Order: sequence, then structure tokens, then C-alpha cells
Amino acid sequence: MFNPLPLLALGAVAVGYFGAVERTDRAFDAMPQSQVAAYPASQGLSVEEFVGQLPQTVQDPLCDTKDVITASLSGDFAETMEASWTQRDSGIELWASDLMGTWTLLHVNEDGLACIVQSGFGWQEGMTPEAVVQGGPLS
Repeated sequence: MFNPLPLLALGAVAVGYFGAVERTDRAFDAMPQSQVAAYPASQGLSVEEFVGQLPQTVQDPLCDTKDVITASLSGDFAETMEASWTQRDSGIELWASDLMGTWTLLHVNEDGLACIVQSGFGWQEGMTPEAVVQGGPLS
């Protein structure tokens, strides 16, 4: 004997599905269309003109308060102060990391402003600060 209930159930599910799809389509059609906004990256300059205006090298050192710079050196690169030299109202500090192999020379003013004047990699445990200052085998 033929049981029509599975076919009726399947038909009800199909009608419900197609009804839901139709309602969703109408809802999306009723939504206002948003406008796409575009902003030029370089006020009317071509790529060649924009690149031509860039400096050859970055000459300005990265400067901030000593607390901010040293927190970044210790937190981001695991660097600790290895040596310092003082001259008049300012000083030079060498920060280095045995773990990361990086090193950084800071110029520190008495007012608390610190500037990164040189940095590189190749620092190893047991190296002397003079290897960095005198332009030794480090990058």
C-alpha cells in the first residue's frame, strides 16, 4: 500500500524553503543600495610622480621619551641595556638581546628624549659594546 505522508512532508518542506528564499530575496531587494566611495591615495599624482617625491632614505631618527623607547626595546626585542656613555648633557646607551640577536644605540638627552640612532642584528652573548660602537662585524 502506498503511503503519501512522506511525499506530503517533503512537499511541505519544499514549499516552506522556497517561501523563505522568496521572502529573503524581497527583503534584500527592498534594502537601499549603498554608494561605493573611493578616495585617491595620492591627491592626483601618478604612481611615478608619487614615488619620485619620496625621500631617498629616511634620515630622521625615531624619537620618543626614554621610557617609551626602552619599553619597546625590552618588550618587542627582549633587549636590555649593555652599556652607556655620558657626554655633557646627553648620553649614548647600547641595548642588545642575546635571545633575538638585535642591538640598538640610543642617544638620550637629559630632558628624557631618546632617539634611536643605529640598530642592527648579529649581537651574540659575550660580545663587547665596543664591537658595535667601533663598527665591528655586526650588521
